[in-house]
Amino acid sequence: MQDRSVQTKERQEKLKDLILRLHSGEDEEVIKKAFAKDFQTVSPLEISVMERKLMKEEGLSAEEIMRLCNVHVAVMVDYVENPENIPDEFSKPGHPVHVLKEENLALEAALMRVRNLLEAYLEEPDADLEKGLNHQLDILWDFDKHYARKENSFFPIMEKYGNTAPPQVMWGVDDEIRDLFKAFRVAFKAGEKEKLMPIYSEFEYEMQEMIVKEENILIPMVTEDFTEEDWLTIADEMDEIGYCIVKPMAKWEPVRAKQEINEESEAQTGRIQLGTGSLSPKELDIILDSLPLELTFVDKDDIVQYYNNQPGEKLLGRTPSAIGRDVMNCHPPKVQATVTQLMQDLRNGKKDKQAAWYRRKDGIMVHITYAAVRDETGEFLGILEYVQDITELVEIEGENRDVNA
Repeated sequence: MQDRSVQTKERQEKLKDLILRLHSGEDEEVIKKAFAKDFQTVSPLEISVMERKLMKEEGLSAEEIMRLCNVHVAVMVDYVENPENIPDEFSKPGHPVHVLKEENLALEAALMRVRNLLEAYLEEPDADLEKGLNHQLDILWDFDKHYARKENSFFPIMEKYGNTAPPQVMWGVDDEIRDLFKAFRVAFKAGEKEKLMPIYSEFEYEMQEMIVKEENILIPMVTEDFTEEDWLTIADEMDEIGYCIVKPMAKWEPVRAKQEINEESEAQTGRIQLGTGSLSPKELDIILDSLPLELTFVDKDDIVQYYNNQPGEKLLGRTPSAIGRDVMNCHPPKVQATVTQLMQDLRNGKKDKQAAWYRRKDGIMVHITYAAVRDETGEFLGILEYVQDITELVEIEGENRDVNA
């Protein structure tokens, strides 16, 4: 019996050869027949490895692979092997896969609405059709959030597992779709009616192809690698990135609570699990001390709990003796009434922030902000004071986009 590693290598060589023949211009139907002869199925992982080999060994750029990506899909889509035992979690409302598929259904419906309106508008333009078309295009542009979730949530985790080529290729196609949409809107605004249907038809085709790639290649590919913690990471980022046309009806709650994962991870690694990553206590301390701000945190009981300790001269002097002290005792009597009122306004929600600024006798411009700190339920946790030297900022004129200047 042939060694499995040899079989894998042979499959990769055949797969790579077929795709190279496609890139050289050989007839797609001929390649389809050759593909069907050599492959009964092909896994998403094999596709990923093949694309990496094309880029590394054959010198093909991500742009070249991207250019013929739809041809790849047309040849292979009927043979892509779906992973066995698709998790039941994927079908639960709020799970990132369920959200992705629901959004794709909404996108297909939006594409159809725009096409119907566009055909009517081109046949007999009027103001109502133009207004309706613009409204539907605004809705359709939500696809930018759908793609942003792939690019900023899915792709980093794929790269963590070594799947680097597919994200590069798919991101490039995403941007091409964005460019087509923007070109359509420019032509529509300019009244270039003869350009509208050709641009829209290309855009519509590319978006439909991307839906196929996401559901038949991307999802099976990540199913093999992503853990529950990975899906939780994506789910936590969805609200921040936003949704495409439809929002999930429920928040996904996995079998294992995220809190348990974080507690286990922190206990094992010694790192503090934060909302967007983790830091060691030393890293956190150094980062806070490196900020160009003097930070002070006063808790809900008016006790000073923390201040950062930047090197050099301070704008407002603070000493370790302030920790554990009632904040009112840190101020002279003449300003205590003002401080009391400000804290009350921040506590009861009358204000969320209050800023003050002044120029010192030495010319330094000092800016102070007092901000209420609340949790996700709105409960008051305390007040953060941050102080900064804004002398250079208030004197800035013009622009400087050269980060190396």
